[in-house]
Amino acid sequence: MKTFRLKLSITLVFICFVTFGGFAQIAEKIETTTENQLLGLGTYHTLKSGILNEDRPVIIYLPNEYKENSENYPVLYLLDGLGNIKHQVGTMELLTESGIIPPMIIVAIESLNRSRDLTPSKAGGDVYGGVSGAGIPQSGGAPKFLDFIEKELMPYVETNFRTHPFRLLEGHSFGGLFTTFAMMERPSLFDTYIVQSPALWWNKEEMTQKAKGFFSKDASFNKTAYFGIGGGDGWGMRQELIHFVDVLKQSAPDDFKWMHEEIGDEGHDDARLLLNYYGLKFVFNNLKLSKETLTNFTEEGFLKDELTLKKKYGNKVRRPAGDYFDLFSTLMDEGKDLEAITVLKRAAEAYPKYAVLQKTLAQLYEKTNQIDEAITALEQAILISKKLKLGQEDGYQMEIDRLKKTK
Repeated sequence: MKTFRLKLSITLVFICFVTFGGFAQIAEKIETTTENQLLGLGTYHTLKSGILNEDRPVIIYLPNEYKENSENYPVLYLLDGLGNIKHQVGTMELLTESGIIPPMIIVAIESLNRSRDLTPSKAGGDVYGGVSGAGIPQSGGAPKFLDFIEKELMPYVETNFRTHPFRLLEGHSFGGLFTTFAMMERPSLFDTYIVQSPALWWNKEEMTQKAKGFFSKDASFNKTAYFGIGGGDGWGMRQELIHFVDVLKQSAPDDFKWMHEEIGDEGHDDARLLLNYYGLKFVFNNLKLSKETLTNFTEEGFLKDELTLKKKYGNKVRRPAGDYFDLFSTLMDEGKDLEAITVLKRAAEAYPKYAVLQKTLAQLYEKTNQIDEAITALEQAILISKKLKLGQEDGYQMEIDRLKKTK
């Protein structure tokens, strides 16, 4: 009966934690200016580019915890950065807190001349947006812009910030065209691509023609890409993207992980927020626990998978809290208390703000006669409670005092 009550208690605590969010809504403080203007979107940096022969402004956003540790972080390079940084930061912080994506540095590249920098070739005379048959004279600068990113921007970022080797490129419209171009032009430069509403109509769908020669079933292309568009997008966008996707269906290598998705009835511009959200969730969906792990759990395999994620995305990566709970709950149902402790220790490491995890860990330690470890977990819960002003210190101390009497 006592064992049943303990299991029920632990399960109820976790249900409250996962279902009702626990303390997930505890927000990080945002720095302010002397006039109390909220910051939090990043810091402007200006690079003097010899390749482009101009000053290039970028906004660099650092994860909330960046100053509190010495870890390295993946980098997302965001095109049209000034226009996209606000919704990008909000979405990334939400998904990071939820364990859906790892914390990342954002390098938001402000656009100065989109028609020049983001187009892969000179426009034909009949190109959409051209004037009087003259095309777009400044177009075709994407190769040089890609040189700037690779040879000037990336070295600057990787010299001045703690970066992990994993890199993403994200762009919308002309930015989606450029992202597609970069994927095929310099495939070693990025690991993942989020392509939103790409202008693949450019120069009679030349990127689709290029894809026919680039992708091959017999080759390897161990990358991830999300190709998203609003269901209400118009001329030159949806059908042209489908043409590109048809090439992928025929020729993409098996190790190329990709997805094509149309979102609701969203138009060309307003789709960006949702495409960013769903794109990030797709390219990091390997953070979700697999059914294999849930049904055929081994401690060695679980810890190996966690280490693999850390090597790929950095030490601050974590799975969604609910995934740890599902695995923990399965192990408890099977009476595998020690294995459940392994999962719970990892969850507590991954979610260090949540005193409830330390409390639950202490209960399991006590159940398995590891009293010193139970006391240590409760002491950690007290530290968390003090730091976050949760007011639970006295209750945890009472549990510690009780445990000491049992020794």
